[in-house]
Amino acid sequence: MKNSSIEEFQNIFRKHHKGMCDMACNIVGDADAAKDIVQEVFMKLWTNRERLDLDGPIKHYLAKATAHTAYNHLRFNKKIHRLDDHITEDTLVAYTGTETLEFQEFERKVKEAIDKLPPQCRTVYVLSRQENMKYQEIADVMGLSLKTVENQMGIALDKLRGALKPFMTIKSLAVVILIVLTFCLAKAY
Repeated sequence: MKNSSIEEFQNIFRKHHKGMCDMACNIVGDADAAKDIVQEVFMKLWTNRERLDLDGPIKHYLAKATAHTAYNHLRFNKKIHRLDDHITEDTLVAYTGTETLEFQEFERKVKEAIDKLPPQCRTVYVLSRQENMKYQEIADVMGLSLKTVENQMGIALDKLRGALKPFMTIKSLAVVILIVLTFCLAKAY
């Protein structure tokens, strides 16, 4: 990054901006705050480009910086944000019948359970399950040990299982599987 031109920086911005916004939004649950977080990361990247000596891919640096900035945002604002605030109704697939209502209720319960996780557990869970990051990557991004990430993920999964156990009937699972399969098949065509 030491001798980066404006054009190179713009290419990095274009390539990674959306993914960083999505990651930040998944962590803080607020699309506007996520954009501010990503802007802050890029401002720091540009400001410190002369001193920055990356020893890995820029993507890893940006993911780590975004997660840290988003996590700091949560810590300093001390607010609980819903992870689904940025999802609009038109992004959801419409189904008819009682399956839709059952699935929507189950989906709402899952999101509520995720929202109730402690901030560090929630961040680890989101980075793992929604951002598809490996535990070691999460550890690097959050500045935690691998064992801490594993423990936090275990805590998150235990809490989610406990919160969702009343809703895990055979019928509700069948409805979820049916809707997910329908959604996957629709995307394939």
